[in-house]
Amino acid sequence: MELPARVFVTCQILGFASTPATLVDVRSEGVYELRLQTQDGKVHTVLLPADQTGLVFAEPELEVPLDSAIER
Repeated sequence: MELPARVFVTCQILGFASTPATLVDVRSEGVYELRLQTQDGKVHTVLLPADQTGLVFAEPELEVPLDSAIER
């Protein structure tokens, strides 16, 4: 996983549901460091607890043919 990475954030604490953000770091304290752009265009750094936050990476993974993915 290369950082920074574009992600979609879901977190009930702040009421986020598929909110676009940039994942900057996964800290050893158990939090995600994210940068979010508000409606007025300002960018804010947010620390969210990893155990209460869902992330979906914006870039899909490369497709791997099934037969090559299975080790025989």
